[in-house]
Amino acid sequence: MADRIRAEERLMNLTVALLGTEVGLTRAQIFESVTGYVDRAREGVDEPALERMFERDKQQLAELGSRIQVIGDSDNPLNLREARYRIPREDNGLPEDLEFTPAELAVLSLAADAWSEATMSREARAGLRKIRALGLDVDEPIIGFTPRLSARDESFEPLQRAIDRGSEVRFDYLRPGSQRIRNRRVRPLALVQFEGRWHLHADDEGTGEPRTFLLSRIVSEVRTTGTRFDPADSVGAADRALAGLRALADRQRAVIEVTPGSEAWLRLSRRAVPSDEQGLTVPYVDAPVLADEVASYGPDARIVAPAELRDLVLDRLRAVRVLHARPADLDRAESAAPEKPKRRPAFDSSERMRVYLTLVPWLLERGEVPVAEAAREFDVTPEQMRSMLRTLTVVGGPSGGYYTGDMFDIDWNLLEQQDAILLTQTVGIDRVQRFTTREAAALIAGLQLAQAMTGLLDDDGLEDLRRKLARGSSGAGSAAVAVDAPIDEARAELSRAVRERKVVRFTYRSLKGDATTRTVDPAGMLLSSSEWYLQGWCHLREATRTFHLERMSDVVVTDEIANHAADVRPELFVPGAADVVATLRFPTRMRAMLAQFLEHAEVAESGTETYARIPIADIGTLRRIAARGGGDVEVVAPAAARDAAREWAVLTESLYVSTVD
Repeated sequence: MADRIRAEERLMNLTVALLGTEVGLTRAQIFESVTGYVDRAREGVDEPALERMFERDKQQLAELGSRIQVIGDSDNPLNLREARYRIPREDNGLPEDLEFTPAELAVLSLAADAWSEATMSREARAGLRKIRALGLDVDEPIIGFTPRLSARDESFEPLQRAIDRGSEVRFDYLRPGSQRIRNRRVRPLALVQFEGRWHLHADDEGTGEPRTFLLSRIVSEVRTTGTRFDPADSVGAADRALAGLRALADRQRAVIEVTPGSEAWLRLSRRAVPSDEQGLTVPYVDAPVLADEVASYGPDARIVAPAELRDLVLDRLRAVRVLHARPADLDRAESAAPEKPKRRPAFDSSERMRVYLTLVPWLLERGEVPVAEAAREFDVTPEQMRSMLRTLTVVGGPSGGYYTGDMFDIDWNLLEQQDAILLTQTVGIDRVQRFTTREAAALIAGLQLAQAMTGLLDDDGLEDLRRKLARGSSGAGSAAVAVDAPIDEARAELSRAVRERKVVRFTYRSLKGDATTRTVDPAGMLLSSSEWYLQGWCHLREATRTFHLERMSDVVVTDEIANHAADVRPELFVPGAADVVATLRFPTRMRAMLAQFLEHAEVAESGTETYARIPIADIGTLRRIAARGGGDVEVVAPAAARDAAREWAVLTESLYVSTVD
């Protein structure tokens, strides 16, 4: 028996067939002429099975950006047996007048690199390859800026997929400020990052009203219900969600007393608004989230009003005190099962198909290309690239399962003798395909972050690029992922210092509260988990250092040219020989919130709980993590850090109690 046709070969043959017809092909014609269907029919596969395979293939092609036109019976639109299918060439490729400048491509390259999660990074880079397949390359890459956009919540990917498909979903949701869980049935419309946290904006089918949900409170698997809606409903939803969150923050104000010069003062004063109240008046969206933050500052911050928010902070402090007053269960921590290494996302038939659809026009634009160069461009190994070329050359136009010469072909002598690729014949596919909605959404979200960091685009430039990406998208959901990345004067000035290589002076406060004056030759800025950092050569320490912007004050950009080159690292936290290894226990559902501390951790699981052994330079950080966790995060070891967490909570709780009338 001959080897079965691989899925990507069948999908390529189907694509070529649908691109090559003006009047469309019926299902029967497809099953009788397109390789991948013909061979299955000859094996005895019945028509219902072929129908199901065709439906799956259509869905897969649509998700890859193909616009499949269905030409039905005008008298009976529901009769799909005689419907004809085609992919209109004019709608399938990127608009011929869509152009990107080298400067725009440089910003988009930075945007594509912003995503730290494999899935969204793959989407963004696939979109960027389509632009490069137009013949564009980055003349001068943007250096000195490292945006990092993270979507670690497990619900993010299935929710984005549901938005893309227009699928209603169900999930269990933990109500704010309580342990009550409710099942929600919603039509997901947009995913937005606001104040560093991902939110879902959706139409709640239970209430009949739009709602915004915090992804970290989704405590179950996201499941589709089978009900569909028009994905075009998501148009404008992200902007509405962000506007709603900003309006909510404007209505809710907390009055907070802080220790001048402390980290709490530095962080909260940036968000404070003018007020006649004693202390800082800070807008907020989510009371439990702000309570977590204020609790983490310990005695350096105290809620004055509203009383409900004050009570939430006290509840957290008491829970931390009680939790850390009892003996640590070291045996359970030791017996937890080590986490299995995560597998790299599979290079499956869908991903191979996406590569083919961009590889062909990319090769046509460049002519002769070394295999190694093509492999690097498409993030595959040279052997995978050669294997894909072998498959490509058996793809062609339909003719009863056989071919008459209308097939893809390459210069085989060139491949075998010089390990280089040159297409000598193509069939149907010659233009760069449109962006998928997920590719465009990933690039647009990364673009918003890149603009905030670099200052290279003004609002008009950002909007122009967004319009270009949306215009080149195959669906209406290209703006269904959005990032709110506000920029203030200090960040803008530091970005300018990096671009112009100007020396910076500022006051820097350590975690222990010590203040020093620093002079730094800036080398780059890094944005990770919504926290901003400056990297550069510190004249005081005579070495490369990373500075948290929230601990910087009195920032001055001088006219002096920076002369020292700094070793800029994409990693923020690098374990040192003097680090203490601490063990934390927390509910597995909180993992996304603690992700920035887990990069170098040894992780183990026990039921619904996770244990993490974390190298850490200052145990003072652990008491802040425990306080922020509000009784859900336990410092198991070392004993000194556990005691510090309890004492931190006791001291802060006493300050609240002493102010009660």
